[in-house]
Amino acid sequence: MFITLAGPTGVGKTTLARRIAERLRAQLMLDPFADNPFLPQLYEHADIPQTPLALQVELTFMALRVAQLRQIDVLLAHGATVVADWSMAQQVVFAGTTLSAADARRVRASCSVWDDATIRPDLLIALSAPAPLLLRRIARRSRPMESVLSSTDLEKLARAFDTPLHDYAKRVIELDTSTFDALNDQDVTALLARIPAQERS
Repeated sequence: MFITLAGPTGVGKTTLARRIAERLRAQLMLDPFADNPFLPQLYEHADIPQTPLALQVELTFMALRVAQLRQIDVLLAHGATVVADWSMAQQVVFAGTTLSAADARRVRASCSVWDDATIRPDLLIALSAPAPLLLRRIARRSRPMESVLSSTDLEKLARAFDTPLHDYAKRVIELDTSTFDALNDQDVTALLARIPAQERS
């Protein structure tokens, strides 16, 4: 089984992905954001919208994620269950917030092309949370490049994810992380119970 997560910065994707992978004894695949050399520069120039740098960030992310999908394909072929704290939905939504409308459409079209050639997730867990909560969580993890994100930035991003994501997986579960606690065993157990047994086997 292949499970992916999507949602705005600070919503808790990595924490939940780790918990699910642990419970399902699955292979965990983390978003390669640290491998994108243009991302820190983009955060530094967050006040300049739709820069050429933003296009470099998105195209680099696409290449990194497609490469990771190739690795996931091999793992699934060998019988592994895989949990990723990102999805191609993430790629499309972020492009819509950082690029011009024309370039965002090109990214969406490119993702569709690669989607035809790669494994399609069995389940996408779409996470949401209000902007003030996202801001508090980002402050707690203290990543220097995220310190420039404002409440306005996060409100825009949260709204961008408030869209149907069913085009990016066979099934979608929506989860509000302002009430769901990924560190609470009962909450995680309840979430796993929503995954049909035949998908977890």
